[in-house]
Amino acid sequence: LGRRALSGVMNKNNSYVSLELFLSGLHGLFKGDFRLANAEDEWVFTDMALLRQVVVPAVRMSLKLHQDHFLSPDEYEESSVLFQAIRHHEQNLVIAHEADPVWRKSVLTGAPSLLTLRHVLNEGLDEYKVIMLNKRFLSFRVVKLNRECVRGLWAGQQQELIFMRNRNSERGSIQAAKQALRNM
Repeated sequence: LGRRALSGVMNKNNSYVSLELFLSGLHGLFKGDFRLANAEDEWVFTDMALLRQVVVPAVRMSLKLHQDHFLSPDEYEESSVLFQAIRHHEQNLVIAHEADPVWRKSVLTGAPSLLTLRHVLNEGLDEYKVIMLNKRFLSFRVVKLNRECVRGLWAGQQQELIFMRNRNSERGSIQAAKQALRNM
């Protein structure tokens, strides 16, 4: 059903447009937005519980299994191994769209692993990213900076931005700009 829903949006003529349409359609299916092109598939809308409890989780699980396939192509050749992987993912991994209430609940309850497909519109370009979040403990140090130190850092950034005309959002150190060092 998911494959037929995706095939309805595919464009066979242009591979780039076809890829964009495929990713857009996959993202829609991942969210649970089924737009069926074939009238024979309308039966799925008679039972919305079937759609929410079987079809949408199957599409989401297929994304995870597809991702796993690229890490280890020969891993799921046996049905028993595939079945165990699906069981493991169902128990230990929350696969949901970020706007889904299940995602929010899982984040708030501290689920060990989360997976989603994110659509990012970056400068007019559609990007789709598979995001995997794993809960783990990190150790880090907290450093307290005094007021003068912070003002000194800000002044250095102001000078670099105003006088060196560096508008790069990832402004590097002045040491990396050999022309600026030479002219000082």
